[in-house]
Amino acid sequence: MEPIFATSSSQIAMRGRKQNQEEIISRASSEHKEGPVCEHISSVGEYVTIGDKIFKRSDFENYLSSNPSSDVRLEQPRPTNFANPLPLGLASFSFMCLTLGLVNARVRGVTDLNLLNASFIFGGAVVLLSGLLSFCVGDTFCMTVFGTFGGFWISWGCLNLEQFGVAKAYADNPQALNNILGFYLAGWTVFNFMVMVCSMKSTWGIFLLLLFLDLTFLMLCVGSFTSNVNASMAGGYFGILSSCCGWYSLYCSIANKESSYFPLVAYPMPSIHQV
Repeated sequence: MEPIFATSSSQIAMRGRKQNQEEIISRASSEHKEGPVCEHISSVGEYVTIGDKIFKRSDFENYLSSNPSSDVRLEQPRPTNFANPLPLGLASFSFMCLTLGLVNARVRGVTDLNLLNASFIFGGAVVLLSGLLSFCVGDTFCMTVFGTFGGFWISWGCLNLEQFGVAKAYADNPQALNNILGFYLAGWTVFNFMVMVCSMKSTWGIFLLLLFLDLTFLMLCVGSFTSNVNASMAGGYFGILSSCCGWYSLYCSIANKESSYFPLVAYPMPSIHQV
């Protein structure tokens, strides 16, 4: 009698699954007669939700395997293509680095930063935005570099704006102000050196940009501590070289055979394994 009982139980289970499958088919055919309809699908444990209806996972899988031409269509995630935020950050960074370098180098006798203070804040906002967008595409290096330097340009503009009262607070002790600026620039020298080392497997343009920028911070730091004009001017010239490398990397990022008759090559650093 035991084999007969086992056979009866399996038949009952098969009938139950068949009834569930027929219920799925009848619901799908009655509600989607007009044509294919996309339904959102989600799964929790042994149950599957299609739209506002819940089915058992086993019945749903059996239904799909036995009805490959069903009118019910599952909503598939669409691939999302994000733009590369690197050119945006390079554009703003190179522009601000060039203007600040020209002033520090005292080109044409210009030594006043008042006209550029607002530009520092605006340029810093764009660089910071590029860093945030790098987070969206999963680029940790660009997110760190652009996010940090966005804060640098904003803070540098605030340091030179009279409304923030930094120069006024040290009006009686200008040497103390120079020392504080030296400490500030020393911190940026250390940070820039670390990201420069981390760029040794990128391209020559990015590596040289960070190398010249590190020399810029170093010379400006020495100029602040020693009040040496020549050191500050040397920092300005290194800043100009850094901006030139940024412009080159920017052009390589946006110029290709489809958009320009004169594309340039972003030469990789040596010993990089090409995939």
